[in-house]
Amino acid sequence: MKQAATIFRSFCAGCMVLTATLLLVAASSARAQNWKTYSYSSDGFSAAFPSEPTIQKKDIPTSAGTFELRSYVVQDGDSVLFVGVCDYGSVVAGREPDSVLEGSQSGAISNINGHLITGKKITLGIYHGVEYEAENDTMHFSARTYLVGTTLYQTLIALPKEKTYASTTRFLDSFQIVARTQN
Repeated sequence: MKQAATIFRSFCAGCMVLTATLLLVAASSARAQNWKTYSYSSDGFSAAFPSEPTIQKKDIPTSAGTFELRSYVVQDGDSVLFVGVCDYGSVVAGREPDSVLEGSQSGAISNINGHLITGKKITLGIYHGVEYEAENDTMHFSARTYLVGTTLYQTLIALPKEKTYASTTRFLDSFQIVARTQN
């Protein structure tokens, strides 16, 4: 179980670092007013974004091997909207979903040197999840993470601390699991 927690911390660190970096260094973009739902059946999800996401792939090295993180990212003004997908295979197969999700949440918060503001267990249909808000010295994060089989999905909005994003709920509520196709 300790190995799984280390893996999740690495995944969440990759997600948070990538998101924070994109927020701080991405070029300014105009606020898109026409939200659209984008479906990614190869990764098994759909979500609404204010513009088409940039898709990035990054290998995350862990003590149990290297896992590919696929990120779907949009910058909207000061805010970054992020969906991260990572399949952990046998590392999480058969493990208690709430335990995996708790490790993911605590690892994410630890890796941003942040603190938990609010958090609770949630579900998306039959799938277990966690919803939380966290902050560090400069950033505020609103996130929902779900475990679907052996795949961890993280939806996240990152923005400068003390700012708000009016479409946070719209984005987080738009995330859905869809039938997955083979690549």
